[in-house]
This record gives sequence, structure tokens and C-alpha cells, in this order.
Amino acid sequence: MEGPLISIITATYNRSNILAYSIHSVLNQTFRNWELIVIGDCCTDDTAEVVAGFRDPRITFINLEKNFGEQSGPNNEGLRRARGEYIAFLNHDDLWFPDHLEFSLRRLQSTGADLVLAAGFIDHGEEQYRFYLSGVTSEKYGYHPSRIFVPASNWLFKNELVKDVGLWRPARELYVVPSHDWLKRAYEAGKRIEPTRHFTVIAMPSSSRKNAYKDRMFSDSQHCFEQLRDNPHFREQLAIKYLYRSFEENYYDEKTYYWRFFTKKIKTAFIALGFNTIEFNMRRAYKKGGLIASYRKKRGLT
Repeated sequence: MEGPLISIITATYNRSNILAYSIHSVLNQTFRNWELIVIGDCCTDDTAEVVAGFRDPRITFINLEKNFGEQSGPNNEGLRRARGEYIAFLNHDDLWFPDHLEFSLRRLQSTGADLVLAAGFIDHGEEQYRFYLSGVTSEKYGYHPSRIFVPASNWLFKNELVKDVGLWRPARELYVVPSHDWLKRAYEAGKRIEPTRHFTVIAMPSSSRKNAYKDRMFSDSQHCFEQLRDNPHFREQLAIKYLYRSFEENYYDEKTYYWRFFTKKIKTAFIALGFNTIEFNMRRAYKKGGLIASYRKKRGLT
């Protein structure tokens, strides 16, 4: 029997009530030749029952015997088990539009890239004054790890990259989050990274939601899932909303405009000198592993 073309890896921990929405967004993909490997970080809730309830042979659940405490451990276990020629990650609190895999795969194959970055929306929930578009790279500069952070849910890449780049490094060894570190290493290894220029991801990070794990928050995931399911104009509406607010703040608010202008000039100078500006800022603010530790505290995990 032929294996799947794409292996999807989802790390999860005790949030079965939102995991179900992310799995549904995989099942709704127009591209069908995939496997979904759900890795529980020693889950103690009903995650196993929720995954089994989908009754789809393409979906596998493995629960780690010991809690790793962040997603690098579960994701590495998923990478070891992945059978597909291509690999995608889907964070358990994120969703994909139905054409995500189909469009990303077509873009990867047509460009000859090693990895593609889908564009997406990041919903920061309670921090409503903050919003982001993700996976949007400069046409002039392309992807650079000092310029942007792109969530793992936006990636699609060749499985063979794992041999060259390696597995995810644990957060305790890093100043940045493990996903940013892995993508930075792929860039430094000379891998070709291309944007899809198509919005297909909705991220709802728990790091922006106080006590997200403790209170088992699910309303944002439910709302976005229902919009994906019932509203054919949802993507267009999000694009209009975020792009309008982006131009309003970044180009018509004078203070923000000039701040962006000077910080981008400084960032370009740092890059020319070989500094990673995102990591540089994290080093100033945290010790190794400190960023993830702060996220765990906010999520209600400590």
C-alpha cells in the first residue's frame, strides 16, 4: 500500500476541546492524500477518545509517557514517524482553510522550493490591540529569520530537509521559540524558502490568552471554525479587516510610521553585520528557555 504524500504533525496537551476543531480543518482539506500524526505530550484528559472518535485510518494518536513541557519533543516524535514525502505542522490551536495543503503543495512543486510559507492571520484574542499577518515576506528580501516570525502551522516542506537541518532543539537550549530556531537553521543551511502569497492559515496562539490551558478556552476556535464552515467570504473579510488596520496603523499613524522607518533601518544594518535581531532582543529579555517559561506561566501551566 502506498504511503501518504504529506505527513501532518500535531503536538497537543490536554486541550481536546480545541484539538477537535484543528482535526476537522484537516479532514476538510481539498487535498486528501495525507496522514495526521497527533502526538500527546503525556495527555491526561480525553484526548485519546476525541481522536479515536474521528474513526479515520489516516489519523494516528501517540501519547508520550513523559511530559516534555513544550512542542519540540512531541514534534520530533512526529518527525521520526512521518512517512510522507512532505511534512506540515498544525498547532492544536490553529486552523487551515480547505485549500491550504493543495495550494501550498502546488506552490512548493512549481517553484522548486525546499519549504514554502503560507500566508495567514494571527488572532491574538484578548490582546485585541495586537494583530498580525503571518507568512508575508518582502519581495525584495524574501524570508530572513531576523525580519519575521512564521508559525509552524504555515510551513510545508520536503521530508528530506530533516536530514540536513536536524530535529527541533528543546526550548531550554534556546532564547527563541523552537519553531523559529528550526526555520532559522533551514535558512542558514541554504534551503530555498518561498512564500505562497495566499492566506490559508488562522493561528490562535495560547501565548496571547491568559490561562488558556487552565480554563480550557475554546470559544475563539469554535467561532473561527464555524466561520470557515459556514461563511464563504470569511477569508476575504479577514483580509479586508487586517489589511485596512495594517495600513491605518503603519502608514497613517505618524508615530508608528516613523518608528517603523527607523527600526527597519537599524534592523537592516544589524543583518548586514550578521546579527539575528529577533534572537538578539530575546537574549536581552530572557535567559535560555525563559521565553517558553513565560508563555507557560501565562497559559496557566505553572
